[in-house]
Amino acid sequence: MAKTRKAANSPLFMTKTPGGMMSVVNASIFPGNIFYVDSGETVDGADTAGFGTHPDAPFLTIDFAVGQCTADQGDVIFVLPGHAETVSEAAGLALDVAGIEIIGVGSGAAQPTVTFDTADTADMDVDAANITVDNIHFIAGFADIVAAIDVNADDFTLRRCRFTESSTDLNALIWVQDAADGGSDRITIEDCQGLGLLDALNTHFVNFAGTGTGHRVRRNVLAGDWGTMCIGGEGVITYCEISDNYIMNEASDNDACINVAATATGVIVNNLCGGAAAQANGIATGDCLAAENYYGVHTEDLSAILEPVAT
Repeated sequence: MAKTRKAANSPLFMTKTPGGMMSVVNASIFPGNIFYVDSGETVDGADTAGFGTHPDAPFLTIDFAVGQCTADQGDVIFVLPGHAETVSEAAGLALDVAGIEIIGVGSGAAQPTVTFDTADTADMDVDAANITVDNIHFIAGFADIVAAIDVNADDFTLRRCRFTESSTDLNALIWVQDAADGGSDRITIEDCQGLGLLDALNTHFVNFAGTGTGHRVRRNVLAGDWGTMCIGGEGVITYCEISDNYIMNEASDNDACINVAATATGVIVNNLCGGAAAQANGIATGDCLAAENYYGVHTEDLSAILEPVAT
């Protein structure tokens, strides 16, 4: 009897006849190679040639799988439920092949994890364009990680990912860092969740320090303590979209939820923010179109108010 497997949180269907080959039923949406990664298959899997093309004989690390991809042909890496990978040094996970997708399979406790540990310089470098990372749980496992995800190329997307701190004082000062100048245009962060990111030394969830264009940060739920700001930075970004986010920032600094440079352009709309800063001090929108953003003081029994205020 044929065995059918549906990859959770993806449109992928796989069928397998015992002893036979795996077939991807709707492989037409993935024009390139398909690779599988599962750290739990230490007996039947390996980071070596001849593995990785079947979920029963997968690669063991995302980092190795990336190196087997071919640029810009639509290669996909499926990271299977329960996979756990550690990044212990600078560029310990290097996404350096253009045009690939890394898709985690599984939810809750089965969502694949990537843990940054051992050094505060441990990070995932994005060094090639047009890369998407979907449904991965990123964990800070060392104190004051400088910037966990370092984006140095255009058109990087983080989608449906989760961000946590493994325990007290194990944290990422910055989770997502852009490149200087325009070296990382069109970063997209959407439908992600970062809760309990409460180390008081944290500065940003995403730091836009460069002059990138076309960034999109939308539909994320973020709760933590970011002493500089949750979303934004000093870089003069252009044509950005920051929309439909729910943000709670424990920091008492003004404009610590969303704060972009005074001459930044784009749209900042429909964000619901709150924190410890005084009312009407949660959002700074620069030269962007601002509409229907609200901010409230989380310790007060008062509804959030329009911010910036209507004129």
